[in-house]
Amino acid sequence: MAIVYTDDPKNIDFNKVTDFINSSATGKNAEFNKVIKAFLNSTYCVYALDGEEIVGVGRALSDDIEWTLITDLTVSEERRDEITGNILGKFLERFKGHEIFAYTDSSYYKYFGDSGFFRSKNSFTFSGYEEGEDLTGLDESSFLPLGFKFENEYGKVPEGFPVHEKSNINEASVNISYSSSIEGIDINEVNELLSNAFGKKKRDVNITKKAFEGSRYVQFATDRGKLIGCARAESDGVSQGFILNVAVDPSYQGHHLGREVVSRLSAQMEGENIFLNTHPGSVGFYNRKGFRRNKNAFLYPAHPDMPPEVKRGFFLPKGYRFEDEY
Repeated sequence: MAIVYTDDPKNIDFNKVTDFINSSATGKNAEFNKVIKAFLNSTYCVYALDGEEIVGVGRALSDDIEWTLITDLTVSEERRDEITGNILGKFLERFKGHEIFAYTDSSYYKYFGDSGFFRSKNSFTFSGYEEGEDLTGLDESSFLPLGFKFENEYGKVPEGFPVHEKSNINEASVNISYSSSIEGIDINEVNELLSNAFGKKKRDVNITKKAFEGSRYVQFATDRGKLIGCARAESDGVSQGFILNVAVDPSYQGHHLGREVVSRLSAQMEGENIFLNTHPGSVGFYNRKGFRRNKNAFLYPAHPDMPPEVKRGFFLPKGYRFEDEY
C-alpha cells in the first residue's frame, strides 16, 4: 500500500502517535496529553500513514515569516530510507524561503544531509543560569562540553555580522525596566533596534510588526522609556520553545542586558526545551553557563548560495562527525 502523507490532524489517532513516538524514539517517554497539545499547537505537522498505521511524524514551530524549527521527527526504522526524505521535503516546501532549523538524533543525520541541510555550528539550548534552574532535562549526548570551541573559533567575524563589544555606558546612570507585553511598544523602535544591532542592515518594519505581534512570548527592556533590548519566542506551550530576534542597543552591550532579556523570556517557557541559533559574532556570548551548544542541530539556509567564508561561520563541513559519533 502506498504511503499517504497528510498535515490534517482531523483523523489522526494521537494515542497511536504517542505510542509510535515512544516506541521509535530512543529514550522517549511522551505523555498523551502533552503530545496532542504539542502537535495541535505546532505551525505545521506531517503524518505518514501506511493504511491506518503511523510510520512517520514530524512537526514545526514557525513565525510563518522567516524562521522555522523542525522537531520530533520520528520514522519507523524499517521505513526510514523510503520516507524520511519525503517528510523533510514536505517541510521544505511548506516553509520555502525560511531559515529552517532542526535538531535530531544521529540516526537521522544522513537524511538531513541528503535533503540539503547543513550541520549548524551556532545552535544552543537554554538550560538556566543558576544551579537548580535546569529547564530542559538535557541529554548530555546531544551537547558539546561547556565552552567548547571549534578550530578558528572567535576569529574574524564575516563581513556584515556585528561584533559585540562592551560599551562604556555608566551602569549607575541607567534605570532599566522589563516587560513581557508588546502593549505600548513602538514597532518602529523595535525595527530600528534590530537594524542597529545586526550591522545596520535595514529591516522591513512590516515584517518586524508581524513577527512580534504574532509571537507567543516577547520580552522588552527600556531605559526610562527608551527601547534598548528585545527578544521574542515561538512555542507550543508544552515542550518546545524557539527564541528569535535577540537584540541589544550597541551602546548598552556588555552589561548583561542580553542575558537578562533572554533569561526573562525563557522563564516564560519554563519546562520547555528552548532552542536558539545565533551568528558567529555572538557565539562567545552564548557559549557559557546558561546555554549548551547543540551537537545535533541542522540548518537549511534561506540563501544557500552564501559566500564560503560566511558558510564557515555557520556550518560544519559536509559529513562532519565528532569523535564519539563514529
